[in-house]
Amino acid sequence: MTTAPIHIHTYSGIAFDLRAPTPDMVRLEDIVHSLSLMNRFNGAARFPYSVAQHSLHVVELLPADLRLDGLLHDAAEAYIGDMVSPLKQVMPEYKEVERRINAVVAQVFGLAWPEPPAVKQADLAVLAAEREQVLRPSYGPWYKNFPEPASITITQRDWMAVKQEFAEAVRAEMAGRRGLV
Repeated sequence: MTTAPIHIHTYSGIAFDLRAPTPDMVRLEDIVHSLSLMNRFNGAARFPYSVAQHSLHVVELLPADLRLDGLLHDAAEAYIGDMVSPLKQVMPEYKEVERRINAVVAQVFGLAWPEPPAVKQADLAVLAAEREQVLRPSYGPWYKNFPEPASITITQRDWMAVKQEFAEAVRAEMAGRRGLV
C-alpha cells in the first residue's frame, strides 16, 4: 500500500514531504530562516526568543567536534514547528516524523546520528537557563528534571541579527569540517 505524500512548502519553495523526506528536500536556507523566526515555548516567553537563538546558546556549551550538531539539533523544527515537549509526549506520530527528518538532516550535514548525549545535555542545560531567564515563574510541575542551568545570559535580540549569526555559525562549522577554514 502506497501512502500519499504530505507536503509543506518551505521558505525556499521546496515541497517537503513529511512522510518521506529525502536529502534533496533539505536546504540550509530553509532551516536558518524558519528557526530564526520560530518562537520557543509556543511564544509564552517574556520576549521573542527563537529556536535559532536557543541553538546559538547550545553550541556555546559544546566542544568543537559537536558544534555543528548543536547548531542543527533542532533543524527538524524548520519543517514541523517547535511543538512543546510535553505535547510531544502524547503525539507518537509526531515524534516519528521528527525522527525521520532528523535522520535525513544528519545525513545531509554529516551529523552524528542518533544525537550525541552531550548535545542533549547542553540542550537541557540551556532549557534550564531559559526557564529562569526567558519564561515567567511556573506554578505547576515541569515534565522533567533539569540539570544545572547553563551559565549564559539570554537577552532579547533582533531576529535578523540572530538569523545572520546563526547562518554564519553553521557555514563556518561546515567549512571547518571540510577543512576550508
